Parts: sequence; C-alpha cells; structure tokens
Amino acid sequence: MFFGLEDFWQLGIVFLAAVLAGAGNAVAGGGTNLSFPILVWAGLPPVEANATNSVGLSSGSGAAAWSYRERIGEAKPVWWWLVLPTALGGALGAWLLLALPPEWFGIIAPFLVIGAAILVGLEPVFRRHIRIGGEAGPGLAVAALFLVSFYGGYFGAGMGILILLVLSLLGMKDLHLANGFKNMLAVAVKGIAILIFIVQGRVIWGVAIVLVVGATAGGWLAGHLIQKVDQAILRRGVVAMGLGMGTIMVVRQYLL
Repeated sequence: MFFGLEDFWQLGIVFLAAVLAGAGNAVAGGGTNLSFPILVWAGLPPVEANATNSVGLSSGSGAAAWSYRERIGEAKPVWWWLVLPTALGGALGAWLLLALPPEWFGIIAPFLVIGAAILVGLEPVFRRHIRIGGEAGPGLAVAALFLVSFYGGYFGAGMGILILLVLSLLGMKDLHLANGFKNMLAVAVKGIAILIFIVQGRVIWGVAIVLVVGATAGGWLAGHLIQKVDQAILRRGVVAMGLGMGTIMVVRQYLL
C-alpha cells in the first residue's frame, strides 16, 4: 500500500485533488467538494475519508485565520464568547458522525457534496444580500451558529458562508472583521472535530500528509499564480466538479 492507498497512481490523483482543493479554498471556497469525493473514490470508507480530509485541509483554515489576526484582535471581548457554542457544536457534530452507523453517512454523503456545491455557487449572492448589523435576537443567532457548527463538525463543506450569515444576524458591522471571525470560528469547529477524529483513530495519516502537502501547494499557487484567473470562472469550476462528483457518488451508492 502507498500511504494508505492500494495503488501509487491513486496517491497521485489524491495529491492533485488536494492541490485543487487548496487553490479552491484560497480563492473560491469549496475545496472539500473536490477532495472528499476523490478519497471515497480511492477506496477510503466515507467516515474515514471525512476525518482524513478534515485533517488534510486544516492547514489552509489555520493560515486564513492567522492572516486576519490583527483584525480579529480589534474585536470587542463579547464576540469571543461565540467560540463556546461554536466548539460545542463542532464537537457534537463530530461525535455524531462517529457514533452513528457508518453506512448512514455513506448514504447521505453524496447529497452533502451536491448541497455544498450549490452553496458555494450561491455564495456571491449571499454576500451581496448580507445585511450588516442585522436585528435578529442574540439567542436565535447563537442557536443558528450552534447548528452551523454542528454541521461543520459532521461534514462542513460550505460552512464558511453560513457562519458569515450568522455573524451578520448578530450585528457584526465590519465585513472584514466578520471574515476574520468566520475563519477563526471555522478553525474552532474543525479543530475540536479533528481532535475527536484523532482520538478515535479515524484518520488515515498517510493520506492526510499527502493532502496537507497538496493543499498547501495549492494555496500557495492560488496566492501567486491563480490570481490571474477570474474568480467567477474558478468558482464555476469548483461547483461543476462538486456537482459532478456528487452525482457520481449518487450513481455508485444507489444505482450500481
């Protein structure tokens, strides 16, 4: 076996998917829609593929949060309390993923990929209609953040735009600050979920290392080379690949 995969050529395809996922996350989002289906195609069980993918793409989320460290530092202390429902939701989502029969996740995983691809495609629409400084009650908004974090711990593709929407409902008026906090809360969700995955032994480390290297390379390329590519074109590519891979997963799960 090669780093947890049966064939060396599968390892190469996983690495290429990680590069594309890293680039997609850096510019358009939706990297999980590229890498997760490839891991399932390569033979990883869906739950282990999800856990390994979370670890493999985590470096990009951490880097994004770090890049906003000065902006985040300007936030009032009250905003930091949001880490609590976020971490709790992520922990419960990860726990549920591992507690339920793995066949259940395999059944719904294709639709999660398709739904996340649609969400990535609609992100520009959501951003245009985000009402900074909304009037939703804090209890309702925090509950929404908990549910989004729960989804993030369970799967998480497309989670970023949902967190951004909740922050707008809570009244975070600075969109740049909201972006920074979105990245930080995403790290909280994935960080606690990854810890649970590691403790439970669900991470295939050879594949995770390949994902980390590929996603880091993809993020670097996006920062230095892919800037010349129109973001709308790149986003459409990510959405098309996500929809295509999700459809293939549906066919394999239900028709073959």
